[in-house]
Amino acid sequence: MSALNAEQRGDMVEALLPEAAGLVVDVHEGSADDIRTRLHGLTRHELEGLAVVLAALANPDHGLKDALGWIDFDENGDRLRHKPRCMYSVRDVVPVVRQKRQDVDMAAVERALSPGARVPLNMAERRLAVEVGIRRGLSYDDLSERLGMGREAVKRAWERAKCRARAEGRRLPPAAVGEIRNAA
Repeated sequence: MSALNAEQRGDMVEALLPEAAGLVVDVHEGSADDIRTRLHGLTRHELEGLAVVLAALANPDHGLKDALGWIDFDENGDRLRHKPRCMYSVRDVVPVVRQKRQDVDMAAVERALSPGARVPLNMAERRLAVEVGIRRGLSYDDLSERLGMGREAVKRAWERAKCRARAEGRRLPPAAVGEIRNAA
């Protein structure tokens, strides 16, 4: 949705209000097929817009019991005899959102750091291999050879790793461990 300007976002929200209302009714009274049919024809941007419109309909300060009060069945579809008591608000149960990360195969990173092994790595694995390799005392040249990267690319990757570590509150040595060893 960020690719749209404010007027376009407003127009999309206005256009999606009927879809949002229809989805609310389908969730409360319809079937899974009704929901699937309603969502099937929407683009990714429309789905994102629909999620925002529906979130705007909810008050984060209402109690979770009120927000989910229409649910009268358990996870197996059986009718609830007693409604669960919940003293939390919607705001209280919001999970911390973290950026999705690429999967890292630690075994591949370890193999790539051994001499003579040419192991294909994804970007996240390559970043980790640079950080681990330098912390273990490998030089930029050693890592360049083992990871199939240029020396300057390894150096830039290490600089970025230090910046990320500072931003996350972690400490890394200010220079590559191998260069510290060679300078001493």
